[in-house]
Amino acid sequence: MLFSIVVHQMILFFSILLVGNVAAKQGVIQENYLPDFAKLVTKILLPVMYFYMTYAGTTRQMVLDNVAIIGLAALFYVTICSVTWLLAKGLRPTGDKAKVFQFAFIFGNTGFVGAPLLIALFPKGGFLYLALFSIVDQLLFWTYGIYLATASDKKAKITLKSFENPNIVAIALAFVFIMIGIKLPTVVDDTLQTIKNAVGAMAMIYLGALIFYSDWKTAFKTKDMYFGIVVKMIVLPILLGKLLLMTSLPNDMIWSMIILMSLPTMTVVPMIAKMHGHEGAYAAGIMAATLAISIVTIPLVVFFTT
Repeated sequence: MLFSIVVHQMILFFSILLVGNVAAKQGVIQENYLPDFAKLVTKILLPVMYFYMTYAGTTRQMVLDNVAIIGLAALFYVTICSVTWLLAKGLRPTGDKAKVFQFAFIFGNTGFVGAPLLIALFPKGGFLYLALFSIVDQLLFWTYGIYLATASDKKAKITLKSFENPNIVAIALAFVFIMIGIKLPTVVDDTLQTIKNAVGAMAMIYLGALIFYSDWKTAFKTKDMYFGIVVKMIVLPILLGKLLLMTSLPNDMIWSMIILMSLPTMTVVPMIAKMHGHEGAYAAGIMAATLAISIVTIPLVVFFTT
């Protein structure tokens, strides 16, 4: 049942990606539109979805009952950071590519791919798992992630301002509302829900256009990416998933973790890599290639873990 839902959802994602790709090919979405399109999705639509899906139907007790996923997220990041460091040492990418390789394969696309997938799989609690997972994810991204993105000839700049991220603010605000017990007026609730319903399609159309304009084919020519995909997106989630299934943790929590562990590269990784270093194009290729191939790898992970 779970496998068929994942396959259906990934086919749906791929279909909407094609719409974005064709729109870009036909010039409806031009390359210079992408930065503004990204701002709309990342600064407005995704934060609304993060807030609403964390807040809606979630009680204080549900949060307390599921805090274990924060510990699972921490263990996963310790594991993936160690594995990608070892891979980079063995593969020896030139220059700063070693750090950017780690950066690209540590942080998964929770917003554009993970969120819609978890909502489809677990409508009642999937997004709560993602919100709790994101506490560790975002803390690490804006600290260790920034360090990995920064070129060797530059100094990593990590400040409190780095955490002024709309998604972090949205999740924090949602948890405040939940813990205090604040209820939104019906009209506000309906407005947020309507916006939330548009996020998945908008995000996929953007990613489809992004793939069209990205030089993802170059990434397929590097052995680094193949090792990264096999280890991070297939082998590791299957092995860790099988170990988790041997525990007494809730089944929905375990499968949410398996999905989160198998995600493609986070969309903002190339932007951060370009902003802080010289390997933005390398990161963009990995991001686009892993996104395209995740249509196959995520269902594979679910199939073999089951």
